[in-house]
Amino acid sequence: MISKFNLFLLVCLFLGPNFLFSQSSPSKEPETVEIKANVESSSKNTNFSKNPTGFQKEINLESSNTRYMSLPDILNREAGVRVRQYGGLGSYSTLSLRGTNPNQSKVYWNGVPINNSLGGEINLADLPFDNLEKIEIYKSGTPAGFSGSAIGGSINLVSKTKIDKPITRVNLMGGSFKTAKATVTHMDQFSSGSYFIQALQETSDQNFAYLNNKGTVLFNTYDDTIDERRNAQFRKTGFTGNVSFEVGKTKINFLNDYIHRKQGLPGPGNRQTISVGRVFSKLSSAVTTETNEFLLTNLTLETKTYGNFAKDDLFDPKSEFSFGTPDAFTKTNQYGFQISPTLYLLDYYQVLRTSIQTEQEFFTRYEKRANHETESKEPKKRRDTQSFTFQDEIRLFSNRLFLVPQVRFERYTDRFGKDETSIRNQLLDPTSDVFYVRQNFTNPSFGIKLIWIKKENLEFGSLANISKDFRIPSFLELFGERGSIVGNTKLRPEQSRNGDFGFYLNSKIDSNWKIQSDISYFQKRIYDMILFLPNSQFTLRPENVDQAFIRGVETNQNIIWKKGIKFNLNYTYQDAKNYSESPALNGKYLPLRSKSQGSALLAFFNEKSELGIEYQYIGANFRDRTNEYLGYLPARQFWNLYIQYSPYKNKETGNELILSFEVRNLTDKRVEDLVGYPLPGRSYYVTGSYRF
Repeated sequence: MISKFNLFLLVCLFLGPNFLFSQSSPSKEPETVEIKANVESSSKNTNFSKNPTGFQKEINLESSNTRYMSLPDILNREAGVRVRQYGGLGSYSTLSLRGTNPNQSKVYWNGVPINNSLGGEINLADLPFDNLEKIEIYKSGTPAGFSGSAIGGSINLVSKTKIDKPITRVNLMGGSFKTAKATVTHMDQFSSGSYFIQALQETSDQNFAYLNNKGTVLFNTYDDTIDERRNAQFRKTGFTGNVSFEVGKTKINFLNDYIHRKQGLPGPGNRQTISVGRVFSKLSSAVTTETNEFLLTNLTLETKTYGNFAKDDLFDPKSEFSFGTPDAFTKTNQYGFQISPTLYLLDYYQVLRTSIQTEQEFFTRYEKRANHETESKEPKKRRDTQSFTFQDEIRLFSNRLFLVPQVRFERYTDRFGKDETSIRNQLLDPTSDVFYVRQNFTNPSFGIKLIWIKKENLEFGSLANISKDFRIPSFLELFGERGSIVGNTKLRPEQSRNGDFGFYLNSKIDSNWKIQSDISYFQKRIYDMILFLPNSQFTLRPENVDQAFIRGVETNQNIIWKKGIKFNLNYTYQDAKNYSESPALNGKYLPLRSKSQGSALLAFFNEKSELGIEYQYIGANFRDRTNEYLGYLPARQFWNLYIQYSPYKNKETGNELILSFEVRNLTDKRVEDLVGYPLPGRSYYVTGSYRF
């Protein structure tokens, strides 16, 4: 947490040099640096312009269309981002930002929140990817115009909507472990707008070889064998349909994305499952509008109306994961509306932004027998959310200094019907058949941006932010799960005090060289972290016992020489420790947090081909809270190699054929991200992409 004295010094550092700047008219804006694939990180992004002081990055996904990529592949290379995978392609994967827990980060789809209230964290495998235009990463908290608070930060998945000319693209991909994917994409225009449609089919067996230690990691290595991963297959179908058009001064977007996945759940490597499976489907729909000069010439109005509908079927007919009624069916419905007016008072050097949002989420779960007939229905859970955000962007010294105070008010009301089969629930409150949990929060934040040098082809500046954020307890923590977790409606929300400070450089030395660079220091003090403690021989109960202090340094370096070379380096150093009330945990490293993590890309290209090598380093870490030796995971390194070639390209029509070949995990490292869940060794992928 930043003290008042340190905050005073920070303000003086930023304000002092500005007295040297005159109030003359601003110079010409620097030309946008545009670098494709994982090198590009700066553009004229409207969401970024609403958060000028935050550390944020945009990943353009145009080049990923011609390689076999996935959302975890892209995100795991970024500084400050850690993806944890329960296996290979298509497996359960979670996202962690700046050393926080996966459920402490927010995920958005076109500005629509998609975190569910059951457990809070998001499975990246259940999210769209092939139909995305870009990914926005916000490391300094939740940006203005987005609902909800985030201790770790947030990411926003942006769908393809606007196009310049009609395009049809067919991608055919395949590779190791009987992996295949096909996508057909078509974009076109009409008189007042455009549309985008895409169909997707993907399949993989993921039956890679791995080291099975039989559960005896150190005591007996003679029984270790090389086995084949079983029941890790998945089949995925997706469809996207987006329409954008203008009516007068209003831009309207209709966004729809559907995903259906059928997969096996393999279990830990030393006791693989045979018949456990999961069927997941999700429909996300939204209507967004943006109206310029709404009522006033200097007023812009944005709205979002959205709905997320998900169904999740778990099949465990042989009780390999659980006993009693092993199967389950869950349904989640989420509805929301948001209105965000922006008032430009440029004569007074200010931009005022407000946002009002209301949302309802319903969660229903059915317990099923082995034949998938309904055994019982759990009480329905419901969460109502209202939030109001106000931000004042103050621009001084010819747009060289930005001061951005912001405050967010949020109110949560949780309703949980009584479990009529539970005597305990009847005794707690015999006069009511519904539990209510109401909580209100006020979260302030403050950011500063100072542009030290601003020329036509060069911009150098510094950013700083402080904020207070929280995470509301999930349904699982508040109300429990029958037979395994006892709910605790008295839980306090997890809270944090966040701060970061750093510098950035955007430069175009000449027509051939482009450089983007940033370095930042961050720290987070997290209070009242929720930990599941043994409540009896067979049950757990969540309690507010953990505290954490996370601090570190991260940097991004992007360089491109248009005549044939591009280089990208991302590195994070962090120290994440637990300061729990429990003596067994106090002073221990937080699990799955490496002190060092980095990635690099070096590529050589010309008009027809590109050859690149990728490197990723993940430092040593512990897989448990108590930092036991058996849970120690050594550092690992991965190398990938890819080559792309275009035998045909017509610059006038845009038609092209691109062929690519890549090798992942070149040195065939066999490691685990989590205990018992191995990652694939060396694998090969080919892609053919034709655009016409």
